[in-house]
Amino acid sequence: MPDSAKYEEFKTRAAEFIPQDRIITDYLRTLAYGTDASFYRLLPKVIVQVANENEVIRLMALATELSLAITFRASGTSLSGQAITDSILLRLTPDWKDYEILEGGKKIRMQCGVLGSDANKYLAPLQYQLAPMPASIDAATVGGIAINNAAGMNSMDTYGVMESARFVFLDGTVLDTGSEESRNAFRESHATMIAEVSMLSQQLRSNTALSERILRKYEVKNTTGYGLRSLLEWDDPIDMIARLMIGSEGTLGFISEITHNTIRKYPLKASAFLVFPDIRTASTAVMRFKMNNTPVTAAEMIDYYALKAVQDMDGVPDYIADVPQGATAILVQAEADERENLERDVATILAEIDDLELVVPASFTDKPEEYQAYWTIRKGIFPAVGATRPKGTTALIEDVAFPIETLADALVDLQNLMQKYGYDDGVIYGHALDGNLHFIFSQGFSNKEEIDRYERFIDEVCDVVVDKYDGSLKAEHGTGRNMAPFVRKEWGEEAYNIMLEIKRIFDPQGILNPDVMITRNPKLHISNLKPMGAASDIVDQCIECGFCERMCPSKNLTLSPRQRIIGKRELSLLDGENQKTFADEYDYMAIDTCAGCGLCSTVCPVGINTGDLVRQLRHDRNADREGVSQWIADHFGTVTSAAKAAFGVANVSHGVLGSNVMGAVTRTARKLSGNKMGYWSPEMPTPAPKLIASDRPAVTDSKFKVVYLPSCSSRTMGPARDAKEQTPLAEKTEALLRKAGFEVIYPNNLENQCCGMPFKSKGMFNQADAKAEETINNLLEASNNGEIPVYCDTSPCTMQLKDHLDSRIKLFEPVDFIHTFMMDKLDFIPTDEKVALHITCSARKMGLDQKIVELMQACSTNVVIPDQITCCGFAGDKGFSTPELNESALSTLAHQVKDCNSGYSTSRTCEIGLSHHSGIDYQSIVYLVDQCTEPKN
Repeated sequence: MPDSAKYEEFKTRAAEFIPQDRIITDYLRTLAYGTDASFYRLLPKVIVQVANENEVIRLMALATELSLAITFRASGTSLSGQAITDSILLRLTPDWKDYEILEGGKKIRMQCGVLGSDANKYLAPLQYQLAPMPASIDAATVGGIAINNAAGMNSMDTYGVMESARFVFLDGTVLDTGSEESRNAFRESHATMIAEVSMLSQQLRSNTALSERILRKYEVKNTTGYGLRSLLEWDDPIDMIARLMIGSEGTLGFISEITHNTIRKYPLKASAFLVFPDIRTASTAVMRFKMNNTPVTAAEMIDYYALKAVQDMDGVPDYIADVPQGATAILVQAEADERENLERDVATILAEIDDLELVVPASFTDKPEEYQAYWTIRKGIFPAVGATRPKGTTALIEDVAFPIETLADALVDLQNLMQKYGYDDGVIYGHALDGNLHFIFSQGFSNKEEIDRYERFIDEVCDVVVDKYDGSLKAEHGTGRNMAPFVRKEWGEEAYNIMLEIKRIFDPQGILNPDVMITRNPKLHISNLKPMGAASDIVDQCIECGFCERMCPSKNLTLSPRQRIIGKRELSLLDGENQKTFADEYDYMAIDTCAGCGLCSTVCPVGINTGDLVRQLRHDRNADREGVSQWIADHFGTVTSAAKAAFGVANVSHGVLGSNVMGAVTRTARKLSGNKMGYWSPEMPTPAPKLIASDRPAVTDSKFKVVYLPSCSSRTMGPARDAKEQTPLAEKTEALLRKAGFEVIYPNNLENQCCGMPFKSKGMFNQADAKAEETINNLLEASNNGEIPVYCDTSPCTMQLKDHLDSRIKLFEPVDFIHTFMMDKLDFIPTDEKVALHITCSARKMGLDQKIVELMQACSTNVVIPDQITCCGFAGDKGFSTPELNESALSTLAHQVKDCNSGYSTSRTCEIGLSHHSGIDYQSIVYLVDQCTEPKN
């Protein structure tokens, strides 16, 4: 049977137990979902989104029967091409998130899809954390961390801290190493595998010289090839098999669940940038720290060019910008339970380098906001350096390790090699305490000369690492495709033959992630190179690392920010009918379903806001509607009045027809219109009463004044028909302000005021800017040229206006104003009711997370902040026009808030979707503050 027929049969038979919408074959999504953070690209023929272990088992059996290769994919932060394929990609759905904390935090059991950062969040209240600390931990899953045996800023990896795991092998057998029953069953069912693994262990142990070399090589980090130490360090073949799976990069089987032994999260820390004049002196300092057991818990090297790349990031000490050419920093950290011990450890560290030259006097900080910023900078080096590369080039990263006693000489050799091959922008940084360094350089692959240069460079790097220093070609990023051709070189013929046997035992057909780890292609590392053409100045810095994806509300519906950028780059390379077909799909997947929230920028190390790209694309698409947009801007009061009338009609119809009939009618109408009509739900707002500022009595004896700007949404939308609290937001806000003793002043021409966001989200930038400027001018007048603070009742509008703000105006959104001006003017009487909190994307971007939590906790003793809910996806009017975005973003909300009496936020439109998808009423936090406060006497 030809391969094309096999894939067709695979899709047909997979559809018997996998929903059709989880079997993906279209060009856009196979490209977008099939690209990882490496510099390689392969296009999967089929992607199947797998939701549980049983689906994995059945798909593996089907692929085995048809002899089709399969690759597993979680977050796709892999740097070495482990998570790509031109065959079948099994991609995790969001379902793999279960976890259980054990023994008071000393252990944690996790399904493979749990993000490392989420695991640490769950453990933090118990003062524990995961041991592995890769720079990608915020975005990487624990399954991906395990299957690559990633470590990070200490020497701890999954191999060393795994308590047990649940593995799925190619024949469908499940082994849970934490269950004695499962272990015994596996011994019976897989007696041949166990015997063959035992034989390999005996063979290796009988070769004393090779055994000693293997164990010596693992004294530094090493993820090159299979973990042969498993055959020497464990006696039970079950344990050998389990440890061989760690770091096997999906070539031996699937990890569905893992239990980690955790480590203490020390309450006290101190960090410092120790800046030395050159890399040799810096290496000498690290060698002393390691060999003398100096109490440093991490020592991260950052060379001169890396320092230059991050010098403008938030939190970088000012002196970094002025360090001399060649200076190299070591970011060190000490941790302790008591301050006396911390101070002693810092003194010991400084004494260790007392005779070494420093460019800048050593200065430790124990302030969490400062040392956390230092480590955020360290995590962001690779993307930050990658962002400075010339257009059309790729940011390549390699990951080597040397015996610590050779570190100084080895790094000088490495620097010289980069200069020899013209990589003048190359940087060296990494986990120096373990002799583990990463080096990044810009590489073009547009012509043969560039590819040849890269090939010669890598060949010589391998010679230096292996032949001169007997180091590791891959320390923690996994072998992948870029080092698979060199595994034999590092380990030698006999060790490599044992690896071949391991692969045969676990995967006799060779269909699990072929060419990763084991390959017959000596040119694999220069094959299938990823094109990185220029697409837009807004996003050309992107290196496709995937750090953004966890924040995106559309990631489980259509595309993530990374995938939107991948698609845009591909569009720039296509032409003719191919481009048109691709563009038609891209319109919905990338443009229509983007919330534009910009939360991607908050975790992108170089601050790329993919929402800006989408707004630009909307601008280009809507160019012929400029006149309509201008008319709306010029007649904004008329438009909002019409919107209120529409809400009124819907409300009356709701009352007459009831929720069920009303919902059925609008769903049918929406379907018949090809999803062009708006969306209705029982949580839709009633029309807000007209706000007439002149009718409001003045509080002439008040010494506090505030200008109140009700947003157009609160002027237009009243509470939902069935909401518990029926007072309109503007009226409730004014009552609360007056309770705190404020005289409330309204701007003139209020009905025509708008922050401009509705226009900006459609890409109508001229109208957005004009409306914002008009509103700012009115606020300037109302605030007496900034003398009086301004309160806006909606977070997104506040953020939009701040982009245009006159420096004289002091503008606050609800929580910020209450926290700043009202906490001391009100007595808070917290309720014991369980209440839910949604922190809007705009509030997050304005850095108000902590203030919102503090205010909620002042109002309630039982606040629930749902896990993994970022932007709600309502996105202004997207909740009406593209309701599936809101539904996807809030798919996990209902079960998390089912015991809450009410929910609170700071955006009226967000509250519509939150109410609809949670089953509880969401309203402005102002309602809760009013309920829980009394004026001070």
